[in-house]
Amino acid sequence: MSQVAVIMRSKDEMPYVPMALKSLRSQTLQDVELWAVDSGSSDGSLEELQNVVPEARLIQIRPEEYIPGKVLNEMIARTTQEIIVLQNADSIFQSDDALEKLLAPILSGEAEATMCSQVTRSNAKFVVTYDYLRAYDPKNIKGDNADFFSAVTCAFKRELWEGTHFPEKGYAEDVAWAKNCRAKGARFKLVTDSVVEHSHNYTLKELYRKKFRHGVTFAREYGRRANLFFQTLELFKEWARDFLYAVRKGKLQTIPYNIAYRAVIHNGLYQGVKEGARG
Repeated sequence: MSQVAVIMRSKDEMPYVPMALKSLRSQTLQDVELWAVDSGSSDGSLEELQNVVPEARLIQIRPEEYIPGKVLNEMIARTTQEIIVLQNADSIFQSDDALEKLLAPILSGEAEATMCSQVTRSNAKFVVTYDYLRAYDPKNIKGDNADFFSAVTCAFKRELWEGTHFPEKGYAEDVAWAKNCRAKGARFKLVTDSVVEHSHNYTLKELYRKKFRHGVTFAREYGRRANLFFQTLELFKEWARDFLYAVRKGKLQTIPYNIAYRAVIHNGLYQGVKEGARG
């Protein structure tokens, strides 16, 4: 029996699903069991998965049933493998040995969980690419960012999950889970040479909704309280940083959107934390 289970989540991920599946099939590590959960795709994502994933390992749920942590816990519970890999259905491995590299620190005993580095798609907005460059720079994963973890493409020992399940309320479940695991001594590692392509050009409305949900989770999980002064201070700092980066890269035309993008993020977080603190 395979030692590795790959769990793929999808909801309207076209046109990337075929590329994600192809990148998985081309990996040097082939002894994996693929599972998938689709939460109401209507763009052909489900049909693409049905072509590859055995019926018994393809779970369909209604969109309103999708609570990230709950879905992950239920899918992992269906598997028996000692190593779990999460790969979003729009996450594309950038080399044939990326999965092997992702698992290496776990198999060698260096870490209990790992995550891939991510690069943006060619159509990603300038400020989105800048965020990814900073997020996946190892020197930035420390201090206030030490709990950063992305489940877009990651791997972990089953026993780690058995000791600490994903939180089943709200979003940002990967960050909350990593924080809880680290508090118990688990070691997490960013594998810089295991790379996937993954990014979204959210509308400002979608971006606000995502950050609002994250804010609610942060308040509930970490006991954070809404702080308008802190969010405003951070917003001005990031506006200045983005402005200087855009000037340095000769992308002055991106500045108006960059300003709106940051404002929406901080407003969403502030409102979400305020809402989460109430409950």
